[in-house]
Amino acid sequence: MALRNLGEVSYLPLLSLYPAEMRALEELPGQTKDALLPIVHLRPWSSSHNLERGLERLHLAYGSRPCVVSLADPDSTEAIRPVHHQLNTLRDATAAYSNWCAFIRDQPNFIPALQIQQTSDLPTQIRCLHELDRGLFVIVPKPAFPAIDILAATIAEHTGGGSDVTFVLDYGRATKDHLQAAALAVGYINTVARYAPLAQASISASSFPDNFKNLSEQGIYERLLFDQVASQVGTRKLIYSDRGSVRATKQLGGGGTPAPRIDYPLQNQWKFYRSDEDTGFAAYKFQAATLMREPIWDPTLRVWGTQMIERTAAGDTSAISNPNKATAARVNLHLQIQTFYGNADATRDTEEDWDL
Repeated sequence: MALRNLGEVSYLPLLSLYPAEMRALEELPGQTKDALLPIVHLRPWSSSHNLERGLERLHLAYGSRPCVVSLADPDSTEAIRPVHHQLNTLRDATAAYSNWCAFIRDQPNFIPALQIQQTSDLPTQIRCLHELDRGLFVIVPKPAFPAIDILAATIAEHTGGGSDVTFVLDYGRATKDHLQAAALAVGYINTVARYAPLAQASISASSFPDNFKNLSEQGIYERLLFDQVASQVGTRKLIYSDRGSVRATKQLGGGGTPAPRIDYPLQNQWKFYRSDEDTGFAAYKFQAATLMREPIWDPTLRVWGTQMIERTAAGDTSAISNPNKATAARVNLHLQIQTFYGNADATRDTEEDWDL
């Protein structure tokens, strides 16, 4: 039996070992952590030298709950440290990714993601990971979508038709024009169902913007994409996924410090409150106070992200005072709202009692 019953999971956020994302996950209410299932891409944690520090940070954020684990792509802009060699060892495709399989085997709460960069000995890796009986995730990047039939057929052959297997179609960047992407996604999902009838499927993407100049709001296009696909294939074996309100591709440095901005996620839309002229904490305080005067502000949603915005508006300089803290607050709110999408009562039922 798999470590999680996917039939009870409504949300699969793709997260990475970045400080803002781990803080946002850590500060979620316990029942929210139990309801979602994060897919965490391993990468070097901050400036640490060893992978173990990243695993410790993940445990601090999510405890011993089962979580899906995969590998982030190498980042060529980082200074090489021992942790990079550890990750490269796990990426080594030799002997059907035997290093990756051994690593997963030693982490009892990790649900493995199949490594598909090299597929020459894919059946051996499938059998190795599937026999752990924890569930198996197959994260398929957009360039590999045309080969989804071959991939699904191979996996189904070695997992009893896709038993305890979840295919995640990773679109990367979602755009406003989602109808064509939805039509293609329906075809891919039907292909998975034809070859691996017992498997679950998920669609993941991010439309979080790169530029906020003259931008006060934007739709969450990945949610629109999912809803469009779900209207055609149903939700019985389809699970929503996104990047937790971070970009599909990290921005490179060199652009200077972003203008102070408070983001406020709703179910289908982000609202942005940005200072183009003021800087520092005073600008964050002004934008937080502006947000809290808007009719969209929901003081009954008692999660950490709400508290951070309230504390900022009240002048607490230990609250949101830089882009990293602003991101953590946004991701925390976004994860809470998307976990209980369409159920306002469950979204607000946090049992948290924050005081200013």
